[in-house]
Amino acid sequence: MATKLLDQIKGPADVKKIPLEELPQLAKEIREELIAVLSKTGGHLGPNLGVVELTIALHRVFDTPTDHFIFDVSHQAYVHKLLTGRRDRFHTIRQQGGLNGFMLRTESDHDCFGAGHAGTALSAALGMASARDMRGGKEHVVCLAGDAAFTCGVTFEALNNVSHHTKRLITILNDNKWSIDKNVGAIAGYLNKITTDSRFIHLHERAAHFIEKLGGSKALKVARRAEEHVKGMIFPSVIFEELGVTYYGPVDGHDIPNLIKMFEFLKTQNFPVILHVVTTKGKGYEPAMAKQKKFHGLGPYDPETGETKALGQPTYSEVFADHLSKMADNDPRIVAITGAMPNGTGLDRFQPKHLDRYFDVGIAEEHAVLFAAGMATKGFKPFCAIYSTFLQRAYDQIVHDVCLQNLPVVFCMDRGGLSGDDGPTHHGLFDISYLRGVPNLIHMSPKDEDEFVDMLYTASLHAGPVAIRYPRGVGPNVAI
Repeated sequence: MATKLLDQIKGPADVKKIPLEELPQLAKEIREELIAVLSKTGGHLGPNLGVVELTIALHRVFDTPTDHFIFDVSHQAYVHKLLTGRRDRFHTIRQQGGLNGFMLRTESDHDCFGAGHAGTALSAALGMASARDMRGGKEHVVCLAGDAAFTCGVTFEALNNVSHHTKRLITILNDNKWSIDKNVGAIAGYLNKITTDSRFIHLHERAAHFIEKLGGSKALKVARRAEEHVKGMIFPSVIFEELGVTYYGPVDGHDIPNLIKMFEFLKTQNFPVILHVVTTKGKGYEPAMAKQKKFHGLGPYDPETGETKALGQPTYSEVFADHLSKMADNDPRIVAITGAMPNGTGLDRFQPKHLDRYFDVGIAEEHAVLFAAGMATKGFKPFCAIYSTFLQRAYDQIVHDVCLQNLPVVFCMDRGGLSGDDGPTHHGLFDISYLRGVPNLIHMSPKDEDEFVDMLYTASLHAGPVAIRYPRGVGPNVAI
């Protein structure tokens, strides 16, 4: 594998030295590095293959660590790590003592804000931008968030405040139509409408061609304003504009020259902006493009075929989903709820048989718990499947809305305990502590698969709230 350009990158300044026409070759080498290394370590391959050109363009235009990049979730920050002096350790990613699989402030000055959970980036970026404004700083703050982050309520809490708290913030909406599974809800549909409406696409292509010919910053600004006015006739209520954030896009997230021009333009704006970038998850690797859900995050695989090694026995997640489905066959009260994690929780095995009793609410844990509480008041038996680390985001709803009312909601807490190479942001270490004092709640944890199935059945009969915690991966393979 020849990586002559990537070999030259010791830090972000080196990205600026590579001739513009050679940047696509750098992107190719980065993809080859990602595929080769992650085939041995596992990791979030698909999301990172999709942001290669976008990350190159960001480092070409901006100057970290003076400028700040805040990645939402930050599972898509591997390319950023490769370009900020960590290539020599990249083979250790997600390994004990190696690079973290997410942004980590203690790992590099280029990681200005750590993450691991979705929806946090825009609020953090707004805080940084506001602090910069208060002390008269000049650095740029760039928030990179996927379209899945816009199913999070906290993202819209931040959007509601952006125009009131800063005059300069750049948000990149990386739209690849996926979180781990396909995105759900009205916001996902809205973004899809923008990126697929033929009138919108034709307008943007014509505007881009016109702007290309103009040159000059003043002419460029005039042309951009003209495009926005015409765009408003087609989509008169662009939601971001209504919240005081100027919207640009959609643009091709794999077109490096155009991305560079857009970022140079956005640097000159003295008001909050959002750039809608369309990318392809798994770009450049056929197995990842063909199976985007699988390649969101996976263990070691054959780089030639993309095939992973089978575990040989059902995981706890699969045992949960299969037996919940069997219980639902005989109990019409049972419904299943997940927060954008049907694959991770196993509920993609429940969905085909019980589509009318399956609910994916997006990355919205607070809503998921309240939604379950509402259904419980009407005689249903909600099984709310959420990773232990993510359920802590809905703590007030657990206490105030479910347990104080003694509602029969079952919390199925996947990834209880240590969760392996996902690291500290994903360990389910705190649920016993934060749930043990909650009134009316029964908290259980099985020793094996057979006991787990018994607990699920017991929970379905109990008239109050129940929490069942179980680990990642397979159990001791006890017969059920």
